[in-house]
Formats: sequence, C-alpha cells, structure tokens
Amino acid sequence: MNWPIFLMELLKLIVPALIVFLTAYFVLNSYLENDYQKRLLEMRMNNQGAVTPLRLQAYERLTLFVERISLQSIIMRSHQTGMTARDLHTSMLQDIRAEFDHNVSQQIFVSPQTWTMIKAVKEETINIINFAATNLPPQATGLDLSKAIFEALASSERNPHQVALSMIRTEVQQYF
Repeated sequence: MNWPIFLMELLKLIVPALIVFLTAYFVLNSYLENDYQKRLLEMRMNNQGAVTPLRLQAYERLTLFVERISLQSIIMRSHQTGMTARDLHTSMLQDIRAEFDHNVSQQIFVSPQTWTMIKAVKEETINIINFAATNLPPQATGLDLSKAIFEALASSERNPHQVALSMIRTEVQQYF
C-alpha cells in the first residue's frame, strides 16, 4: 500500500467534509442564537405588559404612602382630644411604621433611587417628630407637639414629602 497516495485521497475526503461541517455549524449556530434572542424579546414584551400595571400600582401606593406620612396628614389622623405629647408621639411613629411595613413590598417595582428616597422620607419624618418631641416639657399636650412639628416643618428648607412625590412623578413619566 502506498501511504502518500492513501493520505492524499483521505485528505480529499476530509477537507471538503470539514468545510461543509464548519459551514453548517456556524450557520446553524447563528440561526439558533437569533431564534433565542427573538424568543427572549417576545417573552420580555409579554412580561412588560403584565408588569406595567403592577409597576404603576406600586407608584400609586408609594404616592399614597408619602401623602399619608406627611406631617399634616399624620397629625390629623393620629391626634385625638386630650392626648399628651408622648401619646401623640407614640401614635404617629406607630402609624408611620405600619404604613411603611404595609408598602415595603413595592420596592421590587420601583428603581433603587426611588426606594431609597421613600426610606429617607420616612426617616426624615420620624426625625422631625422626634426632634419636636424632645424639645417639649414632660407635661406638654398633643396640641403642643403638633404646633412644634408644624414650626419645625415651616423652618425646614425643603419639604421632604414634596421632593419624594416629585421624584415619583418623574420616574412614572419615564414610562410614558
């Protein structure tokens, strides 16, 4: 048997087969990748249709949360005739924490920046209430605490609740 001729004949068969195989591999791989990307895009479009209403509902709930913990709103809701400053202070903090706990799941539908702003508004509201409560005498009434909170809010450079609502509006407008 003549090995050089045999190898030459074998190469004549292997090289074209290899070229056909590689061509088929790359064409098929490209087709499958495009098909995968198309299916992924379709799935995202379908999910977007389902997620958009949930996302809008989350923004609505967070807007309501910010409104409900605004100092004016929380005082009006928590204050009862004859309350001491300590009772009103405790009641307002409990209401704020309950509202926050009720809406904590909305963070998965909003941007991290918006959620950070929501937490900051909650903390700033609590800080204003605590600051006003610490500057009152022990026998102060709920009305005294309310007045101190409104004074602290009036002396504040910015209303944190308005900033948060503005951020929510801006983020919602990005979707439309």
